[in-house]
Amino acid sequence: MRTVRCVAAAAAALAISGTAMVAAAGSASASTATARASGFTWHRMAMINGWQSGTHLNTGYGRPSWAVHQGVVYLSGSVYQPTGTNPLFTRLPLAARPAHRLYITVYTNNSTNGFLTVYPSGLISAQSSASGNARAYTSLATVSFPAAGMTRHKLALLYGWKSSQRRYNTGDPAYNISGGVVYLSGAVHQPTGSNQIFAFLPKAARPTHIQYIDMYTNGGTFGELVIDPDGAIQARGSAAQAFTSLAGVSYPVASAPRKKLALFTPWTTDLPANNTGAPAYNVSHGVVYLSGMMVRHLGSPDEFAILPHGARPVHTLYIKAWMSFGWIGTIRIEPNGQMFAYLIPQSDTPVSLASISFPLGS
Repeated sequence: MRTVRCVAAAAAALAISGTAMVAAAGSASASTATARASGFTWHRMAMINGWQSGTHLNTGYGRPSWAVHQGVVYLSGSVYQPTGTNPLFTRLPLAARPAHRLYITVYTNNSTNGFLTVYPSGLISAQSSASGNARAYTSLATVSFPAAGMTRHKLALLYGWKSSQRRYNTGDPAYNISGGVVYLSGAVHQPTGSNQIFAFLPKAARPTHIQYIDMYTNGGTFGELVIDPDGAIQARGSAAQAFTSLAGVSYPVASAPRKKLALFTPWTTDLPANNTGAPAYNVSHGVVYLSGMMVRHLGSPDEFAILPHGARPVHTLYIKAWMSFGWIGTIRIEPNGQMFAYLIPQSDTPVSLASISFPLGS
């Protein structure tokens, strides 16, 4: 079993007033399985080891739930652990388990970056640096991964990069396309060499703009994945060569339609020359996908846009987001469509919406 060390590195720490707890309307119904949106049937997670639903902190956060839709597993809601220290908080049933071990970054308390470890046995742990952040609050928003039975296509690795499957049972680095969405999986490491590019995606699996995505790297640290429209994928960060997880990354194919988000002044779209795309969204098969890059300027409010009806969640979502300068920011989305960004530093800072997605019923 891979030993995960939660070390104090690369986790941004901007405290949202209080503990990032904001009231929101809407909560899960009392039934064990509730159909919420476009073919999604949500099932309540059974908590273990003293973990509880985040609704005990605020009813607007949503109960921890799972769904399987078109071969993809989706998680929703939030969890916390008022007593105990065991990081394992639930076990998914057979239908919702991955084929290999997954390391997926998530939002944890006070705008810190934590991670989930999802095991093929269905067990899921929540961890962070410092460890108390995950126990105080862990968001499951935007977490998705292919179920064990989904077909995967291996990536041909380059420049000394190797699959981490043999070491850690994370699966060979691979991609698949389902419903017009690309999903990455597996993990890589680079025992020799220095080129950050480790593979090229085929044309059908390439994004329309450059994607900047924060990722789990070795020993509980965080790096970044950069995916270019020409298919090149790079792993960056101080611990990326030792281990970089690809789990949890998804984005619409280049041909997918997108609708621009109207940004509040003085927020702006990233420079066209950077080819990151304007902030946008699309809704496909009951899932909302965000994309593009925006820039926060001096005097910008935390609120940057409003999602229209038909693209809003049921609960308040807290989501980690890639920023420049090695920081990780926080995106908060409310059921009324309000979108907020909590970032360090606060001026002239690019923030990526790439690989942020959530089912309408989450």
